Amino acid sequence: MGELKAKDSVQLNYPVDYVYRTVTDIASYSKWWPHEVKSELEYLDPAIIGTRINVQNGPFVKWKSVVSAFKTNRLLAIDYVEGAWIGKTAWRFEETPGGTKLTMEIDISCNRLWLKAVSKVINLSRMHSKQISGIFANLGKHLERNFEEYNRQNSNGGISVSGIDHLILHVSDVNRSALFYKDVFRVENISNGNGETSLKFGSQKILLVRQNGNHTPNKDEVIFRMELNTPLEKVRSILKDKGVEVITGPLYAKAINTNNDMFFIKDPDGYLIALRSNNRG
Repeated sequence: MGELKAKDSVQLNYPVDYVYRTVTDIASYSKWWPHEVKSELEYLDPAIIGTRINVQNGPFVKWKSVVSAFKTNRLLAIDYVEGAWIGKTAWRFEETPGGTKLTMEIDISCNRLWLKAVSKVINLSRMHSKQISGIFANLGKHLERNFEEYNRQNSNGGISVSGIDHLILHVSDVNRSALFYKDVFRVENISNGNGETSLKFGSQKILLVRQNGNHTPNKDEVIFRMELNTPLEKVRSILKDKGVEVITGPLYAKAINTNNDMFFIKDPDGYLIALRSNNRG
């Protein structure tokens, strides 16, 4: 006894990007969560993963949680690590025709004796699903109220981008730079085994490459790569309408994608930007 496990879903008639932005904006929870549930950011990690949140449901039930994983427009996973509850939760986002299917999964255990006693006479999973149903309804109203503003901000017909996949920095000492980023930003360092190191900022990365001699970074090298939500064929059409030329990418082996799902454009300064589909199955 003392376990709470549930999976609840709702169909929302709004774009997945809009729903994802709203659900991951923890600071806005007071606008659509029940007044008795209070969420407070204790620490916002630059890499998202590791962000700490204090939650209180009513006067006695309190716990601490940490963001453990995320995938843009797909997933926000939060672990309950201390307090009244211990376990895992996840918001899942699925793009559907005309909208978004939002699912809230929870698998936690009571971490207080009095709460375990309550669970023997009350079906906590059923109570949770009832509360989530109300939260879904409030979310729908919140989305409706703010949809005009979302449309206004996204009405220029531009390309939807989920983030920067990676930046390449030419540095004089890879190890020294890697240690600096790890110390200052708490990022994960991954050695590529060829003298280069990737710094992982959530789903984004910086690749540290040793600068050789008096080498000055060439603007014809790939400096960063964009992960796209918009389908590639639509991207090409949008770029054509805006007069942006699609060009052949550089012969830079570590940036070239062999699956032909990436192409290149140049910014006004001549730096190459690689555009890659975010839908890779």
